[in-house]
Amino acid sequence: MRLRLAAVCLVTTALTPAYAAEIPALSRIDAVTVFPSGAEVTRLAETRLEAGEHSLVFDGLPGDLQAETIRVEGTSDGSIEIGSVDSKLVYLPSTTLDESRRRIARDMEALQDERAALDQAISDAEYQKSLMQQLASGAFALPVKEGEPRIAVSDELGKLLGLVGGKMQELSKAVLDARLRQRAIDKQVNDLATELAGLAPQEQAKMRVIVHLAAPVETSGTFRLRYRIANAGWHPIYDARLTSPEKDATAKIELVRRGEVMQSTTEDWSDVTLTLSTARPVGATAAPELSPLQIAMYDELRGRGLAGSVDVLQKLEAPAPVSEAVGGLRDEDKAKKDSSVVQRQAEVEIAGFQALYAIAGRVSVDNTGTAKKVRIGTDAIDVKLSAEAVPKLDPNAYLTAAFTLAGETPLLPGPVMLYRDGVFMGQGGLPMLSPGEEARLGFGADDLIKVKRIEVKRNRGEEGLITSSNIDERAYDITVKNLHDFAVPVTILDQMPVSDVEDITVETLAGMTPPTVKDYEKKRGVLAWQFDLAPKAEKVLKHGFKVAWPKDMQVGMNIN
Repeated sequence: MRLRLAAVCLVTTALTPAYAAEIPALSRIDAVTVFPSGAEVTRLAETRLEAGEHSLVFDGLPGDLQAETIRVEGTSDGSIEIGSVDSKLVYLPSTTLDESRRRIARDMEALQDERAALDQAISDAEYQKSLMQQLASGAFALPVKEGEPRIAVSDELGKLLGLVGGKMQELSKAVLDARLRQRAIDKQVNDLATELAGLAPQEQAKMRVIVHLAAPVETSGTFRLRYRIANAGWHPIYDARLTSPEKDATAKIELVRRGEVMQSTTEDWSDVTLTLSTARPVGATAAPELSPLQIAMYDELRGRGLAGSVDVLQKLEAPAPVSEAVGGLRDEDKAKKDSSVVQRQAEVEIAGFQALYAIAGRVSVDNTGTAKKVRIGTDAIDVKLSAEAVPKLDPNAYLTAAFTLAGETPLLPGPVMLYRDGVFMGQGGLPMLSPGEEARLGFGADDLIKVKRIEVKRNRGEEGLITSSNIDERAYDITVKNLHDFAVPVTILDQMPVSDVEDITVETLAGMTPPTVKDYEKKRGVLAWQFDLAPKAEKVLKHGFKVAWPKDMQVGMNIN
């Protein structure tokens, strides 16, 4: 039957009555839900209880877990009742530091043993050198009879000298190598001693959770302990793979969603059920409030406000987005697709205002900050291709793909790796997108869209009969050619000078191509010509303007 208890959250240091027995909870991490910042950990413990009151003790939990988020629940074959849940910090010797000190001590001992062995090797080599010298000193001439002169034999002497010289050189090199190695060992031992001195024994804060239970009869139960912890999170990484359409076909993007999970807690998440959530529990929970904005009259003579105090205007800044490191991704386009090799994807669950991605299988994430990349899903999305060019600044036309996010799950902001026909084109970014929102991705310069801007007129001088004015006329021909075998929507951007001075006038020259949009994207003076360019077709846009201002006025313009 279901355990007769509700989830309980208690953070208390109050004294509790004595219970019949303390039972250590041999728990393991069973499941982890990771948020963009922080994570919820679920520990599982199974135990058997005799009839009576007991204390189930979870020891060695991270000291920085959020105690107010502790929850306990479970199942049982019989009837178990939870009285209360206590939590407190305890300070234990750091097993990590102790292990590091033992490792350093072992390394220092091994180096000292090696140094002693080198001392012996040097001593042996010096002794052999001494023996060689003694043997060679008595063997440079053949023995002779008493009274006869000593005659050296040149051939035997040469061989002996060569033998002695070669052996002495070999022994000297062995001694030199041993001394150099001893010098390196001395430096290593000194460095290890310094590191050991910095690892003084320390106590580490750990959380202890005590669950007070009562069982009327002997029974067994499975308990789940849940809590939130910081120093963990995930962020999305996307692959956008654009395949050029065939003639009259719809272009598509394969959008691959991955999650990069990292944690640097004191726990090792080994073989856990991993879920990624789009919820942001550490962000603001309500919109900020505006204060009254009061305007007061100020008397300069008396230096004070006559109509009341003036409120100070405060600038409210939105919370900065969490920055996430981006790891490199393997280019899977270089390998041929094999139908027998399929990467597992997450199961998506919509829960209220969040999306939960349950990663297939069980996953291990170590606590060293190593990024674990998991695949969330893949979507094939219809896109509208277009080319955009600003020939005044750049002669290239850039291919852009626009799409509307379908489905029920949002996309969190993150970097996107851009591929066009299997070739890596660079890295872009996706904003926060909700289903139904439109997004645009640039896929680099399109070499099959040619754009050229040529100045065809430049005239600066005066005009007028009664009153003369200064004028500056400019005219340009912008030629766009589509070398694709399919039509491409094209947007060409250029600009007109703008003026807020009444005496300075700006007008379009006669015979120019009218722009499709003026003040494109609400930018003053930015013009946009938008049109569909047929395959192998060419279009010429004419753009020109005249600026006039009084003769006695000095103006500044930067027109190219």
